[in-house]
Amino acid sequence: MLNPAPFTAAVLNRILDLLAPIFLSVVAGNAEAARSAASALLASYEPRTNRELRFAALAIAFSFGALDALSRSIDAELTVNQVLRLRGNANALNRAAHQNEIRLDKRTAQPEAVAPDEAAALPASSGIEDLMEFVRPAAPAPAMSRQQRRFAERQEEKRQQREQEAARLEQRAAKRLAEKAEAARLAGSLTRPEAASAATM
Repeated sequence: MLNPAPFTAAVLNRILDLLAPIFLSVVAGNAEAARSAASALLASYEPRTNRELRFAALAIAFSFGALDALSRSIDAELTVNQVLRLRGNANALNRAAHQNEIRLDKRTAQPEAVAPDEAAALPASSGIEDLMEFVRPAAPAPAMSRQQRRFAERQEEKRQQREQEAARLEQRAAKRLAEKAEAARLAGSLTRPEAASAATM
């Protein structure tokens, strides 16, 4: 059984909630027994930190997801496209499971270190759809057409022109203020001798 001491409670519970549904069908729907089965399987990977626990959980979830997809693909009532899609999902999930096992092996080969608590990035559930959504790479930003690129360039040019105009206006305003200050200073220096001569008369 997995020792919960090294792990953040919220992370461990989230992972057990993710994996438990995989085992419900073989424990007659007993949720506690399903969580115990998930805990025992996690313990076989010997994780030491939250991150290692997460890698182990992903390896388990993807492995069972691949098996689930393969078992569904043998349904004789499925179309060819549905069978191919399920087998493709199985391949992708099996590859993802292998990648997480490699990551876990690399970390467990290193000396144990106390890792900071981290939020566990996990699939929404252990269902095939959620697992595939998790491993599917984010779609790249759509490429802009020539007209869109030209419009964006014009917008950038206008923005730069506005900034340059604003800078020129600020310089002019600062110059006018400096001229006014200089004029006031000269006026003050002229009035002071006049005041002094009037005082001596």
